[in-house]
Amino acid sequence: MFKSLEVKYPKFYQVFRFIIVIIASVLYAWNLRCFAKVADLLPGGFSGVSLLFQAIGLRFFYISIPFTIFNVALNIFPAYIAYRYIGKKFTIYSIVVIILSSVLVDILPPYIFTEDILLISVFGGIINGFAISSLYTISNMYHFISIYFSHVKGIDAWNYILLGNVVILLIAGGLFGWSIALYSIIYQFCSTQVIQFMYKRYQKMTLFIISDKSEEIYHAIKNTT
Repeated sequence: MFKSLEVKYPKFYQVFRFIIVIIASVLYAWNLRCFAKVADLLPGGFSGVSLLFQAIGLRFFYISIPFTIFNVALNIFPAYIAYRYIGKKFTIYSIVVIILSSVLVDILPPYIFTEDILLISVFGGIINGFAISSLYTISNMYHFISIYFSHVKGIDAWNYILLGNVVILLIAGGLFGWSIALYSIIYQFCSTQVIQFMYKRYQKMTLFIISDKSEEIYHAIKNTT
């Protein structure tokens, strides 16, 4: 649907795309501030690492370091990779998302919808998944490293990203209690399910082809997909 809109109305599509990026960034930041941070939950990726660093600084060093500092710093190198190997437009949209959402996490006032951490985990994860899916669908962004390894190196990085999330949860569980880590798993699970339901741009297919031109067919499929 969006591809046909881009072809027919390219200028309008760029404006529409930017508006959706802004709205999704605000929703993503609001969810982090009012759901994840309120309940001390950890989403996956650099956002989770940034929240973990914030919590460590506050708990053990008694200093409050802005979320923006951690999140922007962690994304500098991946942004460079995206700019050099994936594309300038991709990188610009992604930088807008990173900076806007990071600043909003720091300045938005917290709001407690409920004291029930299970409800926060479920609905926070759903909202987080919806926001990320919107960014995927419109801008195809948010995972610089996985896209880089997939497009340039031909390596599936999702297992490594999953391993990184597990390490984050283990550290959080050891430092702040295992209930936080376990509820964070629920948050991440709900988020992932929403993303898988909404974002169907890439689907796995298996082809069984018998041919004398295996190399040509392989490269044709690789370049297409």
